[in-house]
Amino acid sequence: MSRRRIIVACVVAGFSAGCAFTPPYVGQGPHLQVRRGHAIPFLDVPAEILALPGKLILWNGAFCNHRISQATEAKLISYLNAKTLPAFEQTTYRLNEYAPFQDLGALMRNKQVAWPYRLLLGLPITVVYDIVLTGRLFPWGDYYNPYTNVVHLYSDDAAVALHEAGHAYDFADYPLKGTYALLRILPFLDLYQEWMASENAVAYLVEQQDREGEFHAYRTLWPAYGTYGGAYLPLPLGSIAGAGVGHIAGRFKVKERREYYKRMDAVLGAPEEGLRRLQSSQQPATKSSNGATQLLEEWE
Repeated sequence: MSRRRIIVACVVAGFSAGCAFTPPYVGQGPHLQVRRGHAIPFLDVPAEILALPGKLILWNGAFCNHRISQATEAKLISYLNAKTLPAFEQTTYRLNEYAPFQDLGALMRNKQVAWPYRLLLGLPITVVYDIVLTGRLFPWGDYYNPYTNVVHLYSDDAAVALHEAGHAYDFADYPLKGTYALLRILPFLDLYQEWMASENAVAYLVEQQDREGEFHAYRTLWPAYGTYGGAYLPLPLGSIAGAGVGHIAGRFKVKERREYYKRMDAVLGAPEEGLRRLQSSQQPATKSSNGATQLLEEWE
C-alpha cells in the first residue's frame, strides 16, 4: 500500500478528530509465520488519527486502524498455506507488532538477499521505517521489507493483507532478490511490482471463488495503485488524483466482473454446479459447456 504519501497532511489532520478505545487484539491461533502484536491504546489511537487522510484518499476506514480481525488473519493464513516457495515460507508477518530487535535479527539472518544489499540498503531502511519511524505510529500503510523478508500489517483489510503477501510471493520467485529490490528505485519499476502483488492477491481470490473478496480487492487495491501512478504526474497532488482514477477504474472493473459472473451463472447454474461440470471430463461437449469455455477464454 501507499507509503510516504502526504505526510504533512497526516500530521495536521491528526489533531482534528476524536479517538476511541482500541479493543484487545484476538488472534487466530499459532502459525509459524505470523506474529501478533498487543493492543496499545495510547499508541494505536493516535496512529489511527494520523491515518485519517489516507483513509479518506483510499476511502477505506480499515486503513491503518491497528485492529486486525480474525477474519482478515484467517484469509492471510489460508493464502500462506496455499503457496509453496522456499523463500515465501520463510516470510514473517507482523500484525500490528513493533519488534525492532527481531527485525534487526531478521535482517542479519535473511540469506536470501546478499549481504551488501542488506548492509548498504537494508540496514538504513529497516532502522528508519521499521524502528525509528515505525508504521505502528506513522501512517506509512502496510508494507513488505524484502531485506528482512518481513511483512508489516496495520490495516484490517484482507485484500491489503493478501497484496502484501503477494509482494513476498513475487520476491520469492526471483533468484536475485537484492537486485530486484534495488530496481524499485528506478522510475516505473515500482508500478510493476505493485501490480504483480495485486495480481497475486486477486488471482488467489478468483481461485478460491471468493467473488465478494475479489470485488473488494478491485475497489481497494486499484485506488492504492493509483497513488503510485499519480506520483509520476506533474501535479502538486498527483497521488490523490491517481487514487481518484483508481477508484473509478476499480468500480468499472467490479461492474465488468459482475456481468461476467452473471453470464457464467446463466450458462453453468450455481457456482458449485458449474465447478462440477468443468471438472467432469467424461461428459460430451454441449451448448452449455461450449458457452462456459468461451467465458473462461474471456477471463484468460
